[in-house]
Amino acid sequence: MMSSDKICDGFVPQTCTSYTNCTGSGFISNWTEFCCQPESVKSTRYWMLSIIGTVGSLGTVCNILTISTFMYLYFFPQRIKKKFGEEFFMSKDPAFFLILHLSFCDLLYCVCGLPTFWDVYYNGYYPYSEEMCKYGAFFRNTIALADFHTVACISVYFAWRSRRESPLDGKYGSKPVLAVIIGIWIYSFCVTCIPLLGLCGHLGYDAKHGKCKVITCESCSEGTSVAASAGGIFLTIGVGIPSLIVLVSYTLVYKSLSKVPADVNASSQRKSVFILALCYFVFILPILIIEWLPEDFSDKAFIGVGVYSWYWCIYVINFFVYIIFWKRVRNGMVLFLTDIFGKAGFKLRSSNASNDQSSIWWRDLREIEK
Repeated sequence: MMSSDKICDGFVPQTCTSYTNCTGSGFISNWTEFCCQPESVKSTRYWMLSIIGTVGSLGTVCNILTISTFMYLYFFPQRIKKKFGEEFFMSKDPAFFLILHLSFCDLLYCVCGLPTFWDVYYNGYYPYSEEMCKYGAFFRNTIALADFHTVACISVYFAWRSRRESPLDGKYGSKPVLAVIIGIWIYSFCVTCIPLLGLCGHLGYDAKHGKCKVITCESCSEGTSVAASAGGIFLTIGVGIPSLIVLVSYTLVYKSLSKVPADVNASSQRKSVFILALCYFVFILPILIIEWLPEDFSDKAFIGVGVYSWYWCIYVINFFVYIIFWKRVRNGMVLFLTDIFGKAGFKLRSSNASNDQSSIWWRDLREIEK
């Protein structure tokens, strides 16, 4: 059998081209499976499959547990109070719904987004039709943008909460938060429709990077003189804007915490803010930077493999940052599991303080300044 170097001899993937022959729509036996990924990507095949499999499995389990717990706390407060003597007022907090939505986005990405990468790295090409390649990338990007903007909205709420004189909890019901969530999805669909409709870049199989993605050309689109990477523009809108919002919001929160009296301990609140901001920038911002590297940069595909495998971890990290870091949610998970499995050994350490006001760090941001 001929080596892949011999089979692909003379083939140099071009920018601004979607390769139909690298999908199931134009499959060429003994060529497609060898020539649709650069060697730098092929060499990381097993690493990428292990990362995708690990993140996908952990993310699915963790986010299902989170969503189930949040639904349990929201829909069964009377059962919880009667059976365990606990009340979870956090279910009336707007952040409760935003974090629930974040877990939903993370779950969607794990079960719908990551498999599109698995298919490519496992087979060496995209085994389904070119249309599925395009729409798979479209929905994957939409989910990711909804995820990023949900994180941004959470940070805005924390900043707003830190400057309010009284809690917003339950005052207007869940309708404003639901309107924000619907707005996030509408905005995300509008942004991802830009390359889908060919307004700036287009979607397809990029053989230079070996995956279905936004195809980058020298200009944004045909008939325009905008000399910029379509992928870079797309991620600047989708990642850059929420990054700026997160930075400004958490800076305001941290500034509020810096004004507390010397005799008040605000170290845990500062730690929370720092971790939330750090995780966002450490795991998400690199994917924006990589897209602005020039296409003729020799190691871009290889660096991209490392950056994206690092970025995918955020879909598990969110669980630990927003959920496990929140004490009352940890308690809620124990109650949920105890209620499901009965006497399976799950025990909640009793607490006389069933009111969870003091356990949610952002509730006290305004009060701590006084």
